[in-house]
Amino acid sequence: MQLVPTLRMSQIFKHINFIVSSLMGSILRYTNMSTMLVTSIILLVSCDTGYTEKNGKIRFNGKEITDKNFVVLNSEFAKDAATAYYKERAFEYADVASFEALDEHYAKDKNKVYYCDEYREGQNYYLTKRQTIKELEMAIPASFVSLKYGYGKDKVYAYFEGNPFTVKSVSTFTTIDGHFTKDHVHAYLNTRQVAGSHGQTFVLTDEHFAKDTAHIYYYGYTGEGQHNICVLPCDRPSFTILDHRYSKDKTNVFFLGFTIKTADAASFAILEAGYSKDKEAVYFQSKKIAAVHTASFEVYKENESFGHDVVYAKDSASVYMNDKKVAGANVATFKVLGENYGSDDKHVFYMAKMVAGANAASFNVYPHDVGDADAEDNNSKFHEGKKLVHE
Repeated sequence: MQLVPTLRMSQIFKHINFIVSSLMGSILRYTNMSTMLVTSIILLVSCDTGYTEKNGKIRFNGKEITDKNFVVLNSEFAKDAATAYYKERAFEYADVASFEALDEHYAKDKNKVYYCDEYREGQNYYLTKRQTIKELEMAIPASFVSLKYGYGKDKVYAYFEGNPFTVKSVSTFTTIDGHFTKDHVHAYLNTRQVAGSHGQTFVLTDEHFAKDTAHIYYYGYTGEGQHNICVLPCDRPSFTILDHRYSKDKTNVFFLGFTIKTADAASFAILEAGYSKDKEAVYFQSKKIAAVHTASFEVYKENESFGHDVVYAKDSASVYMNDKKVAGANVATFKVLGENYGSDDKHVFYMAKMVAGANAASFNVYPHDVGDADAEDNNSKFHEGKKLVHE
């Protein structure tokens, strides 16, 4: 098992953005430290990177190169009279005279095709960059072309990040975006054939929807770099996209590609925070909430103000956490506290469960954990709804 992650550059900037956001949220408490770290990260992101040529001067990562034989091929590749380079790493056996860059990752010469990438290792994430050069043993240089998004092809195979895979019609194979490709026979999601698809007519119609002459599809991220796609069993002429999760036709309502079996399509409406309803029922995502009063149902606006894993709602008689009723909650006095906590005039609740021994009047939730606690009252500290006992 690999415990230290190896990341592509496209992933690095996502992590940097996340860290910058986290640091900015801590400035009020750690002003000096945060300022220094944020400044360092901004310099890392904003400094000159790669090969550039301007006003007759060639630079790599801001450092001038004076070799008269040096040629910039693109921001990632260059060569001089004797050597080809991916960033600062030299190719050992490239034919320099015929060497050419195809995009930011692929290059080739008359003998070989190469896939190159840069990554950082988790233990020295911001300090150490490493480059890898992969020789594509099966690739045919004369017919190899780049298709963007890490894809390429020759006259026999398609390739993703340098790895070959088989498609039905390589001559018509092309990319749609970073996840979808197609040929005139099938569409492909992350190199896997989309079952039953018609490639020649396959198009993405929305961020999470696609269609061809055979089907309408829903696709979404399933975690760990994977995506899934499914056929929606819908009536094509009446099909409507409601948002990135919901869609419907004249008879059925769909959530993330799943049919909400009891939903009435004609009266179906999306509420906030994953809730929806029709004339007879209320739903959380695709689950019907039991015994709810539809007419008086509403979502607590306070959900929008807090980071949370769950959301709260109410009708005239009860409080709900997601699709579950919060037993014992007084709907007249209930309020959302954040961090998955809520309270009424007598009790504190974590998710849908009452917090034993908590004092509602003095209960306070931390915006960030303090030590091992996320909340406290005038007597005790709590973490995820459980009282902490300190010796």
